[in-house]
Amino acid sequence: MTNTTKNYRRVNPDHIHDVRSNALGLGGLYSIEVELARLIGQWIARFPEFPEKLSLAEMVYEEAMHAQMLEDRLLELRTNEEDVAHLRARTAPVFKQLEQLDDPDKFLSGLFRVVKPAQQADLRLHLEACPPYVDTPTVRMLERILQEEDRHISTGLSLLAERGISWRETLDFETGLREGLWNLNDIGSSFLSGEFVGKEPISLPVPVWPAAVEYLSTDQQMPDWPVGHKEEMQRCVHELVFSELEALDIFGRYVYEFSGFPWKFYVEAARLCWDEARHVELLLNILDRYDGEIGQWPANAPGYEEMVRCPTVLDKIMMVNVIAEGEYSTDTQTQHREAFKQLGDDLSALLKDYEMADEIVHGRFGIKWARWLSDSTGEDFEVAYRAAKQSLDDFKAKYADESSNMASIVNIPLIRLGPEETESTRLVNVSAKRLVGFSEEQISEMTAEASEVIDEK
Repeated sequence: MTNTTKNYRRVNPDHIHDVRSNALGLGGLYSIEVELARLIGQWIARFPEFPEKLSLAEMVYEEAMHAQMLEDRLLELRTNEEDVAHLRARTAPVFKQLEQLDDPDKFLSGLFRVVKPAQQADLRLHLEACPPYVDTPTVRMLERILQEEDRHISTGLSLLAERGISWRETLDFETGLREGLWNLNDIGSSFLSGEFVGKEPISLPVPVWPAAVEYLSTDQQMPDWPVGHKEEMQRCVHELVFSELEALDIFGRYVYEFSGFPWKFYVEAARLCWDEARHVELLLNILDRYDGEIGQWPANAPGYEEMVRCPTVLDKIMMVNVIAEGEYSTDTQTQHREAFKQLGDDLSALLKDYEMADEIVHGRFGIKWARWLSDSTGEDFEVAYRAAKQSLDDFKAKYADESSNMASIVNIPLIRLGPEETESTRLVNVSAKRLVGFSEEQISEMTAEASEVIDEK
């Protein structure tokens, strides 16, 4: 008699994966997940409405995570790193077609009625052929991926239904799209080697935002601030919603257009994108509690526009993550938290404290990958850091007058929740700066003109 908890039976080895065929199939699934992450990352900034943006932001993170899990398993199955890198540099025609589309409704129908059901079918087929006992890591991984992909399809079909996009309406388009699907039984002819989504990124000078909102560029003047506490709070939170929304759009673009990094970079960038989506949601909650609504005022995206203008990837990461997120936003969120406490709005203060924790991660991401990139390219990290700070100062100075909306943008994050604040009187959270990874010398420079220094133990 045996004391084991399983009934181990002999299994006919026919129709199950050996290590090589397992890795071959997982390699195909890996390429699909990588392309889905890039594709969704590109489309986030192109969708105007909140439901799609916020849903796709969560999906881009999960697709990137799926790819990371598959990459880890491929390496365990003795696939070398050079071959894994090759798997990230191929695509199927369907992905290039969806990248080049200019119709958001068709993108939704193609993604959720064609691509993801095909992916789902291949995941199930591969799962059914996993050998018992020894391949439980693959089984566990594929079951998790399938569960999340099932949810993606459900969410996507709901979005299509809410938009009134019928099956018949996009039938011909979807039929044509299926011709470009992959075939994991014939990988050689299914994938285009050396091509991938984002290889030649499609530019997007400004993000696409809800139809109810008037978009103003940085050289256009914003309306005067309203009078009255409630109205000021509505306007303040409205601007904060779009400040987070532009960050969401920026980090989706990171996944799409920044090629050449290890896949871990894209996983972390996609997580930042999802973080920003959750920040948008918390601010929508606050806006609703102050009886505000989207579209009450125009909105702008100075950070996105400046990111587009930055000439190199290092400049972009340095400006957005190291300086805007790691240096300034850790202070902004701390100041917002304290202001909400003073106003007696404890829920908003609590939510803002979580947001500040995320900003530390975003700044740390910037320093980590800016250093990686500078080491890889031979660029000087410190020179790039100082140049980015000067560029941001020049950008602010250029528009910091009453003739443009930058007159309020420069001060808004610092802070419209309490007394008017300026750069020279701002609070600085030095404990957050240390967690981000700034040196004590850098922190000393940041606190030189601070009106208040917080050091949270």
